[in-house]
Amino acid sequence: MKLFKILSILAVVSLFFYGCEKIDPPYKTDHDIEPPDTTAVVKHVLLEDYTGHDCVNCPTAAVAAENLKELYGERLVVIAVHAGYFARPTSELPEDFRTEAGEVWDPFFIGALGNPNGLVNRVEKSPGNYVFNFGEWSTAVSLEMEKEAEAKMTIENNFEENKLTSTVTSEFLTPLDGVYNLVFCITQDHLTGPQRNNDANVGETPLIEEYEFMHVLRYTNEIWGENLTDNVEVGTEYTSSFTVDFEADWVPENCHVVAFISNSETKTVVQVKEAKVIELEN
Repeated sequence: MKLFKILSILAVVSLFFYGCEKIDPPYKTDHDIEPPDTTAVVKHVLLEDYTGHDCVNCPTAAVAAENLKELYGERLVVIAVHAGYFARPTSELPEDFRTEAGEVWDPFFIGALGNPNGLVNRVEKSPGNYVFNFGEWSTAVSLEMEKEAEAKMTIENNFEENKLTSTVTSEFLTPLDGVYNLVFCITQDHLTGPQRNNDANVGETPLIEEYEFMHVLRYTNEIWGENLTDNVEVGTEYTSSFTVDFEADWVPENCHVVAFISNSETKTVVQVKEAKVIELEN
């Protein structure tokens, strides 16, 4: 009987040690575990699609940009820059989506390479070459997404009586050398008009009569932006205000404010942010 009791006690003790997972110090309870940081600042990426309604390959490039936008959501900001030879209006293609800024950016960045081509955060693909064709956009965007954020931005918009007032707040998170500018833009979705096309998977060929243009650049405050700072101070908030009277064909519900910080010399984009002009209630 005494032996049976001893064996029973040993069995219980062995079960206790077997059933317990070994935990090394320091020991933490559920209350000690810190929740994940959901407020961390991430790098957003600017994709500029240089395009035109007379460019037969541009609809295919636009699909590539839209697919990336769906993949990355708000972390990817797309601007469709209609500029250059293929964006000029003609009798068959009467719309004119060109802007003063686009007509300067296009020869500076794209030059004779034509459309469709693009920029990703205005980083150089090789010295002096900023251009990525649309087959390279996915890889270039992915590489930029992996980088740590060097700045954070917020945009507050107020739209009343056909006038937009925007406040952009910028803050650098790491020390950076150089002079930095803030570029303020307005883009518009759901513009329609004829577009040349040679890709039957995208739409009618050789011309899509009612093509839907997205992310179209409509306005820029200054071509290369306004000076934000000549001497970066980490943790300092820089506040910039903009007031824009809307043109008759700018539909505010379809418009976004895009603001980005760029190095005035290298043109590289440090951070970009996008916000709807009018937040519609669900």
